[in-house]
Amino acid sequence: MPTLLLFFTFFLFSFSSNASAAQGFPNDTIHRNGKTVVMHTGWDDGHVAEFASAYILRRHEVRLNIIGRSSYSFSNKVEISCYLPLIIFPNFALKYKFIDKPHFASALEGGTAVGILPVAAAGGIIMQGGAVGGAGIGLIHGSDNHLKLFLSFPVSHRLTFSFRGSISAIHAGYFGGAAIGGIGGDGAGAGLIPVSDGKWFRYLMGGFETDCVLNKLNEITLNTSLGGFKGGKKQLGLFTLAWTHAKIHFHYSYGLYGFYDPPTFEIIHQAKLPVSPYASVYWILNNGRKKG
Repeated sequence: MPTLLLFFTFFLFSFSSNASAAQGFPNDTIHRNGKTVVMHTGWDDGHVAEFASAYILRRHEVRLNIIGRSSYSFSNKVEISCYLPLIIFPNFALKYKFIDKPHFASALEGGTAVGILPVAAAGGIIMQGGAVGGAGIGLIHGSDNHLKLFLSFPVSHRLTFSFRGSISAIHAGYFGGAAIGGIGGDGAGAGLIPVSDGKWFRYLMGGFETDCVLNKLNEITLNTSLGGFKGGKKQLGLFTLAWTHAKIHFHYSYGLYGFYDPPTFEIIHQAKLPVSPYASVYWILNNGRKKG
């Protein structure tokens, strides 16, 4: 897997250097059916904000994504984002781009998320001369508070390398009760037992991303991350390879994703489908208008 990622990155670097080393993409307008349409993809000079780089949306731009991250930019430096639906899993993240140079950009993101999921179960058994049964009801709850740093290096107008690191404080727990009862020839009985448990743990993550802008309407992203639990004794990684195509009011992403767990890579060895396809679409609210 690391060899494949390095080969793909080298391929994109070679493509970028040969295709466009000194000229960017003026992507403010496109021509369709004899008309000029204003369209801003946000990929000027390789600044791809769709995934996990230091770049953000342009000022007052809104993007809604049912599956992935939805974002709104207050300015060219501050962006707020969340995952839908908020009712089930309230969450938000605030990102601040504090450095934006021609060949380097950096941003800091802080976020929080909480979730509650009701669960219930019941069962019983009938025996000779009696019966016994039980039921449980409660809430699974959790939270995640994270701080993330992004570093992006545009090496050309087509190609950008980005690095990120984060630390998360995660809490998971359960609160509820269990009831058990029985009846037999000698009488009946029942009891209620409260149940409560929870645990905090720390999660460290590092990631790398390559963004390659093919033209004003298409770009390819290779993204990988690796995180560790229990002081690094347990590790879990995720990689994605995505192609994003821009429309006037929609962007579509298609690609592949997979999990890995170095150094044993048991997930890849045991999985029936180690690499899976995915698709995503998000709506751009304030992009595109006809000029003539």
